[in-house]
Amino acid sequence: MDRSVGSSSYGADKCYEPFLGSEDTEDEYEERLVAVEEDTRQFALSEYIGFFTIGLSMMWTWSMILQAVPYLQQRFETNATILRYFQASYLLCFAIIILLTTVTLSACQEHQQPAYRARLKAALCAYVAVAALLMLSTIGRYHVRAEIYFPFTLAMVVVTAVANGLSQNAAFAFAAGFGRTEYAPAIMTGEALAGLLPSVIEIVSALAFPSVYFGVDAAQSPRTSVLTLGYFLSAMLVGMISLGALGFLIPRSRIRSASERCMASSNWAKLFSKLQWPALANFSCLCISSVSPVFVAKITSVVPEGNAPILLRAQAFIPLAIILWNIGDLVGSVLAVSSRFLIRRPFLIFIFSLLRIGFIPLYLICNIDGNGSLVGDWFYLVIVQFLFGVTHGWLSGASMMGVPAWVSEEDREAAGAFMGMTLVGGLVAGSMLGLAAARA
Repeated sequence: MDRSVGSSSYGADKCYEPFLGSEDTEDEYEERLVAVEEDTRQFALSEYIGFFTIGLSMMWTWSMILQAVPYLQQRFETNATILRYFQASYLLCFAIIILLTTVTLSACQEHQQPAYRARLKAALCAYVAVAALLMLSTIGRYHVRAEIYFPFTLAMVVVTAVANGLSQNAAFAFAAGFGRTEYAPAIMTGEALAGLLPSVIEIVSALAFPSVYFGVDAAQSPRTSVLTLGYFLSAMLVGMISLGALGFLIPRSRIRSASERCMASSNWAKLFSKLQWPALANFSCLCISSVSPVFVAKITSVVPEGNAPILLRAQAFIPLAIILWNIGDLVGSVLAVSSRFLIRRPFLIFIFSLLRIGFIPLYLICNIDGNGSLVGDWFYLVIVQFLFGVTHGWLSGASMMGVPAWVSEEDREAAGAFMGMTLVGGLVAGSMLGLAAARA
């Protein structure tokens, strides 16, 4: 098979030539994209599903921890300090640990060739272990005092964050090594679905059991413990399935030769020279999107609570807004696969990602803290939330999927890891901005 793109005939100087510089034309991007499609294997639905499953597991355990908040409130009710601060502690710890993990991995890559498959396997095993331990902790015989249970759950958050940092770094590198533009969006689609389902569970609970859902404190419901056990059981099963998916994908991946490993760039400054526009787009897209939860938690329906139907009550309205954002994210991730024109024009991805900041003023005219709204609920839910999610999934997916066409073959894995770092960096930066906005 002709290896015209990124073949070993590239010299050292050629290897580090920027692929996305101003001298590149749309015709050259098109030629590289066509060459990649001719050079790599055929698209395989089974491989796409495998990467989708891995993406699902990368966020599922963390989503289930967040979903277990009512149960954790019940476990921590004997200690007012822990009860007040445990959610903020989890979120802050998760963001900091992911950032530290990403920085550490980037430092390691400067000195040695990373083993992305081993990193991904370790992360998936960690998800399974965390889910299993948390599931056991919900069984009555293993109940302990809040002062003991809180450090235990915080340790589980730390392990989950480390695993997330490892998997974000390794999964996109592993996917880029296959040379198919569709597989990175598959990972992101799985992550989007993992963010969607917890809110769906809340909405279904509100519709199916309205008297229970709205009539009693969720933390005091006898069903809470059983539901939480089910959450962590599902996380463990998803993690085990993702390990099976990884086992299926590894034999189908391409093993790089020694010469290609030597030629591969582990210097992220040089990778940035090749990927500056998609990297900046990915960072800004995640950074802007991470501000959204601050507004979502404060915006309620314009219909008075006493007269509101079930879906417009605060307990269901906020999860409904989250659902619409995540559905949009899912739709956008799927649309990214067919957006070939963005691969040929990477600068446009960056411009479009910056334009998304225009959604923030739209939040400000909605019903924040019940202070009134210039628009109705459906404007907020559809125009703001849904379209904000669509543009996030579309542009972040587009910024990730072009890696096989934007860099030489020997640099694909390192470039995938680098783009994963920009994703984490944008997420952490956006979280910090969100905290600042929440205090404003």
